[in-house]
Amino acid sequence: MGSPNRFNTFRDLVATNALAPVTSNLFQIIMNPPPILWATEKENNLRNTFSNINYFASTVTTPSRALTTGEVNNFGMMRRFVTGQTNSEITISFLVTKDMQHRAFFEHWLNMAASDSDNTVAFYDDYVSDIQIVKWEHGANFKLKRDRKDKHGLNPMQATGVWKMFGAFPVNISTMNFDNEQTGLLQMDIQFYFERYRFDQVSPATLKAKRLSRQNSFTFDEVRTRVKGSGNPDVQRYSLG
Repeated sequence: MGSPNRFNTFRDLVATNALAPVTSNLFQIIMNPPPILWATEKENNLRNTFSNINYFASTVTTPSRALTTGEVNNFGMMRRFVTGQTNSEITISFLVTKDMQHRAFFEHWLNMAASDSDNTVAFYDDYVSDIQIVKWEHGANFKLKRDRKDKHGLNPMQATGVWKMFGAFPVNISTMNFDNEQTGLLQMDIQFYFERYRFDQVSPATLKAKRLSRQNSFTFDEVRTRVKGSGNPDVQRYSLG
């Protein structure tokens, strides 16, 4: 009779790589500008800002999912039943740059959604956007070559999971505290509401460990057609860092 919770079994499971514990870093924020900003900002400025949103995002809180319930108690024990779902908001913390780019951008987004000068609000579809939080991990089970001349290649990082929030918009910009104490880095929290979200695994098959002798090598172009995809091909991506 086998003993429960054997360390050797746990070690073998972790050694598969697919069942290794996830790390808390290596994430990506993908955010598309809402239509109302395309109409008021220059395209190059928007693209630079949204690129910097990913690089300067220091922490992110993924949404929770919970069931709402009702209850009935005609007689005897009370019973609960499901009535729907509810999700928590998400919060993204940003390192603040010297030019205050992120602060100015989200201030503009909120003011375009609800103006405090003429007390008007924009149409819903004009100020909402889709946001993706993509989790990355080290150790895909194939080698990625920069070009065909590269004879060796490296095991790339790969996207392993994605949270996609539909109909998202910022609702709160946190305060920023200045003082004359020891110098530190300033952060700013942005809180987002959204309609709903979906979570998907991304390419779990390429996380399973393989011996070096059995690992295939691909170029970036070959990955798109020869590496097994996933249920969410929009975020199936690999990187050499």
